[in-house]
Amino acid sequence: MPKPSLERRVLLGMVLAFGAGAGSLALSLYDTRDQLRRVVMNIQAREISAGFTMQSDPSTLPQSYAGGELSYTLYSPEGQALWFSDNLSRPRRLRQPMSPEPPLFQMPIRSGEVINMAAPLADGATLMVAKRDVLERQTIGQLLHTKMQQSLLILLPICLLAFALIYAMMRWTLKPVQDAARFAQNISSSNPQPIPTEKLPSEMQQLAHAANQALDKLTHALAHEKQLVADAAHELRTPLTVLDLRLQQARLDERPDWKSIDADMAYLRQLTSQLMLLARQERGLDSQQIEESSTTQLSRMAREVTASMLALFDEQGRPVDVQLIDGMQVRGNASLLNTAFRNVLENALFHGKGKVCVTMRCDAESVYLTVADEGPGVSAERREQMFVRFHKGAQSSKGAGLGLAITRQIMRNLGGDARFLDQRHGQLELQFPR
Repeated sequence: MPKPSLERRVLLGMVLAFGAGAGSLALSLYDTRDQLRRVVMNIQAREISAGFTMQSDPSTLPQSYAGGELSYTLYSPEGQALWFSDNLSRPRRLRQPMSPEPPLFQMPIRSGEVINMAAPLADGATLMVAKRDVLERQTIGQLLHTKMQQSLLILLPICLLAFALIYAMMRWTLKPVQDAARFAQNISSSNPQPIPTEKLPSEMQQLAHAANQALDKLTHALAHEKQLVADAAHELRTPLTVLDLRLQQARLDERPDWKSIDADMAYLRQLTSQLMLLARQERGLDSQQIEESSTTQLSRMAREVTASMLALFDEQGRPVDVQLIDGMQVRGNASLLNTAFRNVLENALFHGKGKVCVTMRCDAESVYLTVADEGPGVSAERREQMFVRFHKGAQSSKGAGLGLAITRQIMRNLGGDARFLDQRHGQLELQFPR
């Protein structure tokens, strides 16, 4: 079921507000009738009781006033009923005298045909004056009813004019929003134009800016993904071609070179795995694995990875020195951090020279893991290029040029970073947030 539009909601709210206002006006006028009767009766009671005391003759009190039948009850200063009129079957209940300035907020007092009013006397007694004022009640009610009709007749065209003005203002205000909505419908991957915000109301500009920011991120991600696909296709073309040629040659030879074919297949598997990991990292699909609640024993992880690669270093006659801070914990998934650190060690193994040193330092916010070797290092102008995917330090390298790109992406998703240090020898540092 479609939800009502903003226009309908506003118009419905205005109709409800008008109905509530008319109802409140009617109730207010109805209460005003009783208030007017009590005000008039208060004036009449004070005039009638003027000069009257407990010792006065009750027969001097008038039996009617302004066309209404009167009755009386006299109370002593202590609140004891002394006498009441013959036309009463029982004394009227004692009430407090009406204040000349009633409070601003009070519950309305409903009165029937008979209205009572307490008149304080000079000697401290209280004379309760009651009047049956059917005619007065009807007259005031009719007058207020007429006034209410007149008020509604005046308010109705004013409200209709207000409705029309508000509706026109609302249409005028919402037109830029509708134009922006039509513009947004034409946005596509081939036409990623931002939503214009110049003519939008200030309340809607924040939403439009947020939508444009999301569009920029999607456009950047799409371009990034297209570039990744293009790069992957380019990098896969050569090893696939080589593998195809080897298989063709294997069909002709009596003794196929299975060792080379296995090596080519292993390289393709590694390349494919790296591409998938890089794509997931760049798209943030592994963000659930890098939660703040996930922690890793960095010292133990670094020792385990280094130990697993000692045979490769020994094969090349490369000594490895590890100096770590025991018990150091960092935020992040252990498997991803293992991959990032292993890539750094492999970079030092295949592209560095001499002794490899793994060291650790920390400050209040981060832990730094550094892998240094005795090679010439990376020049300042090439340091950032080394983290670009498919960029190789040397064209003769057997790798695909993805290891350092994956490492940096993992570290930045974590909130850290990976960078080459400005040193004479090769030195690559991983920054882990604590």
